[in-house]
This record gives sequence, structure tokens and C-alpha cells, in this order.
Amino acid sequence: MDKAVALQLARRCLPHFESKGLANVGEIESVKPRNLLGLWTGMGSVDEIEVAGKAATEAFVVKSVGSYKKLEDELALVDHMSYYNEASFYESDLPDRICDSGARCPRPLLVDRSKDGDVTICMTKLPGRGFSRSPEQAKAALCWLARLHATFWGKRADAAAASGISGQACFWHLDTRHIELKRMPEDALRWAARGIDARLKADKMQTLCHGDPKGANIMWDDEAGVSFYDFQWFGKAPPTKDLAYFLGVAAGGLSSEDSERELLRFYHEELSKLLEAQEDAAPEFEYLWNSYHLALCDLGRWMVGGFSFGNTRLIFGHVKALLKSLDGVKGNSEELYQDKIFELYPP
Repeated sequence: MDKAVALQLARRCLPHFESKGLANVGEIESVKPRNLLGLWTGMGSVDEIEVAGKAATEAFVVKSVGSYKKLEDELALVDHMSYYNEASFYESDLPDRICDSGARCPRPLLVDRSKDGDVTICMTKLPGRGFSRSPEQAKAALCWLARLHATFWGKRADAAAASGISGQACFWHLDTRHIELKRMPEDALRWAARGIDARLKADKMQTLCHGDPKGANIMWDDEAGVSFYDFQWFGKAPPTKDLAYFLGVAAGGLSSEDSERELLRFYHEELSKLLEAQEDAAPEFEYLWNSYHLALCDLGRWMVGGFSFGNTRLIFGHVKALLKSLDGVKGNSEELYQDKIFELYPP
């Protein structure tokens, strides 16, 4: 990032520093931009700007997003559009509400949209280092997710979604992944795909989900604990979609169903305490488990048409178990598979 651009952004963000928990640096004396990484689609970057003032030195993060109009590849365009969802997230009060719930995330300093489709998002910098997948950090991340999910539980999710964020969380949701669906072989998982998706949409547990809770999007600090960033795929979904992705991709040491259930029970206990404190009914554990099972199968469906990563033994173990329970379905009919899924896992 050019120093002149960094200085301009620093001046625009400076009036918001104190209200977002940053130090009052006073009059700006210098800025130092540093590139952190490029965006997934190659259309932009994430940079840190260090601002040295007469009173203090502070740093914030800038995500610069190129216009979707410059993309022709359909798959890249689907991914790129998520950056506009993230801009809507930071234009709302949702980041502050999440932080106020005790789940630390970046707070917005500035969101700038150009007429051509370029977007600049300035946000506070999170403390700490990378996520290590240790049992301690895994449980801290599950506590973070429980706080997020409880904050927007039930009808609160619909009210919050009215702020302009996506009506569906997670990058693999079926409505925008028809390309990967077409790549799948004509088998039972392909025919069950719409039924799994419909069942998750009908789940009685609905909230706002982070949508991409992988280790690369989590920070760990010995004092502040765990925090999450990257809210591109933030939106409405059952909480089990976050749980499926986190346990299937980010958590370590899951070698058996017992170890899965142990972490899910930990999350369930944390969520239940939070829901009961706000006078919401907590779901039964087995209902949570069944929804998590289907969410992992939903993720596995995308991986078959996209690409596989994470704990594939765990993910496709759930897929295999679901397909075994669907053995009795006669005929290659999406309707028949959907009826069976709803019979086995009533929402």
C-alpha cells in the first residue's frame, strides 16, 4: 500500500479510534503500511497501517477489495461477492454487539464503497498469534461460537439479518454452489444434496454464524483469549454449520466419535447456560448432534464437487453413515431422498 493512501486512511479513521478501543494517538506524525496477505481471489489485499502520533502509536488493518466487475470466472465471482457481505457486516452494529457479548472480533473504523465496486474496510487489529488447535484453544473457540450463536438465537437472527448480511452462512451453501453440484457423480449423495440443504434450512435452531471458523481465521492471546476475524461468509444458519466446519477443519485430535461428542457436549453446555440466562429454551444434545451430523454431510457434499481438506476421515465418515441410512430409498429422485431425510431427522 502506498504511504499517501495509508496516511489518507489513517486520517479518516483517527476520529473513531477511541470509541473502538484504540489509543488516542494525537496528531499523526508518520504512517507505516505493511502488507499482510493477498485476497483469495487475487483481487485485493490485507494491510496493516501503523500510525505514530505525538501521544501514542497504534495500528489498524485495511482490507482492500477490487471490483467484482473485473472478474469473469464464475467460481471466483461467487467467492469475491462474499467481500461485499463482509462490508455489510462492518457497516452494521453487529461487530460491536458481538464484542459486547464477550466474543472478541475486529470493530469497524471505516467502510468505503466506490461507484465502480471497489471496497475498502478499515478495522481494529486483533491481539495475539495464530490458533494452535490445542484442546485449550479449541474449547475457547467453542465458547466464542456459543456466545455468538446465543446473541442472535432464534428471531434475533432475522432481525439482525435485516441489516443487509447474507440470509445464508458458510461458503458451501447449496444455493450458490451449483457448479460443484454439477461436478458430483450421479450417486446417492448427489440426490440427497437438496434434502440435506432443506433440512438444515428448516432446523429449529437458527442463529447468525461466522461461516468460516477455520484456524486461519482465529487468533489466540494469552491474556485476551480467542478472537475471530474474516466475516465474509457471516449469515443466518443453524449453529451446527459453524460446528461442523470448526470440528471438521480447525480442531485437532478428533480420532473417534467419543472425542467429537466430548467437544460438542462442551459447546452444548456453554450454549445452554447462555440461552437459559436470556430465557431461551436450549436444544437437546441429541438434536444438536443430528443437526451437526447433517451439516458435516452438507460440507462433504461440497468437497466431492470442489476439493477436500481438513479431517476428511471424520467428514466422510459422517457422509458414509448417512448414505447407509438412506439405502432403502428406491429411485434417483431428490424428492424421495428429501422425504427420507426429514423422516430420519425431523426438524
